[in-house]
Amino acid sequence: MSNINNGQQMTGPGNAEPGRKKPMSMGWGIGLSMGAVWFATHCGGGFATGNQEVNFYVKFGWYSVFLPIIAMILLGWGHRNALVLAKDHKAYNYKAYANVLYHPYEKQFGIIFEFGNLMLIACAVSTAIAGAGSLLQSTMGLNYGIGITSVGFITLLLTIFGGGLIIKALNFKTYFLIPTLGLLAYLGIEAGALQWQNFIATRETFGTGFGEAVWLMLIYVGFQSFTAMPMLSAAQNIKTTKECNWFMFFGTLFNGVFLLLVCLMLLGFAPGSVKQTLPVYYVTTHLGIDWLKVLYSLILFVALLGSGVALTFAAVARFESVIKPEGMFESLRVRRIFVSFVTIAICTGISIFGLTNIVVKGYGSVGYIGLFFVLIPEIIVGTIKIRNNARKRKEMGIDEEAL
Repeated sequence: MSNINNGQQMTGPGNAEPGRKKPMSMGWGIGLSMGAVWFATHCGGGFATGNQEVNFYVKFGWYSVFLPIIAMILLGWGHRNALVLAKDHKAYNYKAYANVLYHPYEKQFGIIFEFGNLMLIACAVSTAIAGAGSLLQSTMGLNYGIGITSVGFITLLLTIFGGGLIIKALNFKTYFLIPTLGLLAYLGIEAGALQWQNFIATRETFGTGFGEAVWLMLIYVGFQSFTAMPMLSAAQNIKTTKECNWFMFFGTLFNGVFLLLVCLMLLGFAPGSVKQTLPVYYVTTHLGIDWLKVLYSLILFVALLGSGVALTFAAVARFESVIKPEGMFESLRVRRIFVSFVTIAICTGISIFGLTNIVVKGYGSVGYIGLFFVLIPEIIVGTIKIRNNARKRKEMGIDEEAL
């Protein structure tokens, strides 16, 4: 066993036995399950509104047919390297991972990494509140300001008083959201076939340029690069680099194909869909299937609410220990309520600017940080460190396959 990266320990398979080969199914099985985790993280409530897809892909016309696949290949490469580094150094939380990735400059770049994470949480909670407020406005005619205030209040109550059963129920949202969105994509692609086929045939770009389209694709990949963080804790089941390769394959396949299908659906209803705050809801209003529109609206609302609650919990977990346990903050519960209230108050205030502004400007800003300080280091620096780790394992006589 050797120590590298200033105390970060590189580890090999602990229970390897000479001559004992790991079943092939285990490699791809773990890769498949981890790919599904990435898929569920990516395809949340914000994704299901269609606003991200429109502003980063569909508004560029026929470029949205192939750029989503390129984006997910780049993102998959970054995520794969993140999991390999987490495996090699047992870095199963974002602070430990940042120390590994940025060593020996972890103190300098760790602050930027932390700031990017906090910005992403703020944007994601604001997106959940703004998206739910826009949905209430579109479906019920409720004033947007009243809608976001109501959603913020409900999110706060669920965060403070929500029992384990409620939280677990909200976590099941993905199992309903993805099939519903998949059905909508199938029906929408079929209904808008003449339109998207014509856009592809004529290479319609809606007056945009290829350079701008590629740049915004990179910004999208940049802010999505932070979605590797929730997967780090689940990476404890990964033992070999081959499993990480399988993860990249399955994750890129799932996310790339699904992102492409949703973009194709929205392209079929362009240019109308490009102008909407809730583009997928716009498609449901044109399909003429009332029950599907109602089902999608209900599931989307629950998904957005669930995302808001989950990410508020993330903020609480990050800051509850920062507040000194003195006076009125002596109680842990009081500290948690305070952090929840401040988080939701700030994010409700941000949501006043509207979902599209949050997606374009908020996520866009996070995308710059993610692109230059997460994705590029993961692909370049991460690859170098992974190769060095592999070389050291070989010198130590560790065989990853002997599990």
